[in-house]
Amino acid sequence: MVKAYLRYEPVAAATAPLGVIASVDSSISYDSSGKHLLAPVLEKIGVWNVRQGICTKTLISSSSSLGPSLAVTSIASSQSSLFASGYADGSIRIWDCDKGTCETTLNRHKGAVTALRYNKLGSLLASSSKDNDVILWDVVGEAGLFRLRGHRDQITDLVFLDSGKKLVSSSKDKFLRVWDLETQHCMQITSGHHTEIWSIDTDPEEMYLATRSANPELRFYTIKHELVDKRSMLKLNGPKVVGSENSSVQNKWDVLTLFGEIQRQSKDRVATMRFNKSGNLLACQVAGKMVEILRVLDETEFKRKAKRRIHRKEKKFVKEAADVNGDVNPSTGEESSIPTLTGHCYDVRSVTLSSDNTLLMSTSHNAVKFWNPSTGSYLRTIDSGDGLCGLILPGNKYALVGTKGGTIEIIDIRSGTCIDVVKAHGGSVRSIATILGGDDFVTGSEDHEVKFWEYQYTQQPDQMYHALKHYTILEIMTDEHRVNKHSKPLMVSHVRTTKMNDDVQVVAVSPDAKYIAAVLLDCTVKQSKRKKKRLEQMFESDLDNAFENRYAPKEELPKE
Repeated sequence: MVKAYLRYEPVAAATAPLGVIASVDSSISYDSSGKHLLAPVLEKIGVWNVRQGICTKTLISSSSSLGPSLAVTSIASSQSSLFASGYADGSIRIWDCDKGTCETTLNRHKGAVTALRYNKLGSLLASSSKDNDVILWDVVGEAGLFRLRGHRDQITDLVFLDSGKKLVSSSKDKFLRVWDLETQHCMQITSGHHTEIWSIDTDPEEMYLATRSANPELRFYTIKHELVDKRSMLKLNGPKVVGSENSSVQNKWDVLTLFGEIQRQSKDRVATMRFNKSGNLLACQVAGKMVEILRVLDETEFKRKAKRRIHRKEKKFVKEAADVNGDVNPSTGEESSIPTLTGHCYDVRSVTLSSDNTLLMSTSHNAVKFWNPSTGSYLRTIDSGDGLCGLILPGNKYALVGTKGGTIEIIDIRSGTCIDVVKAHGGSVRSIATILGGDDFVTGSEDHEVKFWEYQYTQQPDQMYHALKHYTILEIMTDEHRVNKHSKPLMVSHVRTTKMNDDVQVVAVSPDAKYIAAVLLDCTVKQSKRKKKRLEQMFESDLDNAFENRYAPKEELPKE
């Protein structure tokens, strides 16, 4: 008797394999008409009718039947009926969505394709893969033009600028690179991200570039165009522009300038971020099951909403304060503009205002945050050690942070980076106080020492320009990392040290720099009594002559 066996046959090509609707390794995209949605289904591409909600056709390459099938890793649509798909073997296929046929196959990458992007005309296609290279393709000629190399890790996203003359690439190496496609060279390297950059995009008018990393902040950069900046180039040879802090070399060649940051509600990593066609909405697809949609306001609407928001906060604060103690005058509302700042994940150790009260710095366990004290808005976050105290230097360009490890971190506020770490004390730095009228400051530590320091600026922006003006553009861009690595714009030097009897908790300096007070752990305050000598000269004499002990017994302390 013949035994019967089950026979398995492949399902129809129009049916998604194993019920897969879209693969997680690639993003989805609309076609040029907006009526169909292109979704990767393992090695196939499903074309969905948006209105009917059904898959009308499934596209699969004929070459996949001859060998092992590879998954689709990226999809990008153009203004015409053509769209491109990248695969795990590094190949790129150009499809005609209306005909449902594969027009051509492009092979140059050595790794899986990670990003695809057409220019506005659809004549150029930029692709990147896990081999850390960017290739520019001529879609009409069906050939590769050139290869761009420079990133040290996987490239995650691409975007064209200035009518296809420039290209911006993001990578897991935490850098943005701006490429000049005419000279085929990198013209700007933008740093500042502390984690991998996963997605970038520009609004339709190419005024702003939005970036998203693994941090919960969205970064925005202003885009400088050639036609618009011809007027600003004429101003460089004339009088100085008010508020300009960077050198003329940076103003001339930089395309991206940091505009600001905003906090997202979700802390998950953003997989894809795109503007809509009108540019008033920004959608962020996170790694979880959420899509965040942000509304982009114009200047008039932003001012109107900001004014209404401030008015509501003032009204709410006046009402709450009046209910608590009744000390606030509702008619004047002088105390109603105090905002509540939230953003630190750990306990806040210190807060410091700048000399002109336009900048607020707060330190915590692993981060330093800067705020606008007038509006209460968040500005930026800088990774730091266990900060216990801080000081914003005059000019609001640099800040000093005393850490628990006994070091002083020098922070560049404009670039958002820590440019130097100075070993200051053997114990934790508890307090930093500036000496008005000079480039000096005082630190107190738990190692029983009060130290005097001097700081000086080693190189001004004008000097940097004169040092680099004889270099070519390529040499400046090539040596940019080396110059920034070895040059220190702010130097801190130790002047002298004074020993105390116990741990120093707080140091304070009088406005005329004639008096200093040091609070110790043994409930004593050592106060300087000399007035004629400079503050640094006071500590050259004996400690008993320079200070007097003021002891406050614990039983006489005021009760809380």
